[in-house]
Amino acid sequence: MTDCLGYVLANIACIVFLCIVLFTLEKGIDKQVSTLFLARIMMLLIGYFASDSVWILFECGVFQCGKTVMYVLTIIPYVCLLTTAWFWYIYCDIVQGNTKILTWLNFFIHALPFGAAIIILVIGMFTDYLFIIDDNGFLEYGFLYAVLLSIPFGYLLSCSVKSFYRAFTSNKYYDHSLYIAMGVFPITPMVCGVLQAFFLTVPIMCYGATAAVLLLYLTATENRISKDSLTNINNRQEMNRYLTQKMKSRTPKLDLYLMILDVDHFKGINDRYGHVEGDRALVTVAKALEISCQDAKNRAFLSRFGGDEFIVVLEAENEQQVNEIAELIRENITKLNEESGAAFKLEACIGYARYDFDNPVTIPQLIAQADEKLYEMKKNR
Repeated sequence: MTDCLGYVLANIACIVFLCIVLFTLEKGIDKQVSTLFLARIMMLLIGYFASDSVWILFECGVFQCGKTVMYVLTIIPYVCLLTTAWFWYIYCDIVQGNTKILTWLNFFIHALPFGAAIIILVIGMFTDYLFIIDDNGFLEYGFLYAVLLSIPFGYLLSCSVKSFYRAFTSNKYYDHSLYIAMGVFPITPMVCGVLQAFFLTVPIMCYGATAAVLLLYLTATENRISKDSLTNINNRQEMNRYLTQKMKSRTPKLDLYLMILDVDHFKGINDRYGHVEGDRALVTVAKALEISCQDAKNRAFLSRFGGDEFIVVLEAENEQQVNEIAELIRENITKLNEESGAAFKLEACIGYARYDFDNPVTIPQLIAQADEKLYEMKKNR
């Protein structure tokens, strides 16, 4: 009895905690699809903890019920868990840029395992293949139970693998920590879920799942803070933090460079075509940077420095590589702008400076060195 009440109280504590986080999330101004899915995941976990609390009271004999009621009480937590895993699967794809999963065809294909789980639950209502419940309401698991559990675990494991892969292959610095958190998130509930099966009255699952949600929420919040809201690349503060780290340790056989980009005649674009078109121009430049710097050999950190200025921090073997990347950036800016059908010409000047580890300078000094080359290029055009 004491163990069951402790289990219920632990679930209630986790419910209260998730409600606070959910309230903060719902009151926020971020209403992206991914944020809405994260909120739904929290709601489903709250439903899981609540239904699990009711189930454990009947399982421990605190309350008595018949076979049908016990079956319903047993499958409700599972349905919450299954739906949570499914929503998490969608959330991961959206965050990683695969919005195609929201189309009806892709949604249907990826939902097939979910549908199979529902069919198994229906079969379990009329057979003993899933659960065997005696007259006192106590249950034993049938052979289909392992198949049933493998479906949400499959969704979670798939998300974990994809997230870890993206964490180590993505060229966006600010995404690394988020992808790692997304990779860790499914592992914690899966491990806790396995342990929970052996220790039914110990509240392992609720603590593990709540801790995973907290880690993800904090990482996603930090990720949003580090991004420039318009261009969706790193902001100035994140650039300073990243460059400070890079200045502390030198990568063997590679030099550290800082490139600064300035959009030509940007004020004229704003004045003649309006600020909406000016914003579109800045987004085009950011996309050109991402396309040009996606080569894994030149891991580049992209950021908007302010206004129409962008900074790229990258490691390269020599200045020739830096010049090649700079030229590629300018070409892609022109190409993307023409493809967008913009009424104005969009070009940029780029200057760069190499950081000398033997004679270190501050970040403002390094930027000033790159600025000198930038304005030198402007004069020569």
